[in-house]
Amino acid sequence: MTSAGGAIALALFAMAVVSIVRDPGTGFIAKLAWIVVALILPIIGPILWFVVGKRYTYGPSGGNR
Repeated sequence: MTSAGGAIALALFAMAVVSIVRDPGTGFIAKLAWIVVALILPIIGPILWFVVGKRYTYGPSGGNR
């Protein structure tokens, strides 16, 4: 992985961890599991969090997913 790729992976991981920790709808064990997933899978883990795990308060239905 190049230094640019490493910087991108680190930034994506940091953004995901902040988002995971600040998410009020996720319990402690689930937060811990998501952080481990984001750590083990440097690029895919944070992307999975933002696509699958994060609960948005807006959307096509107007509520949580």
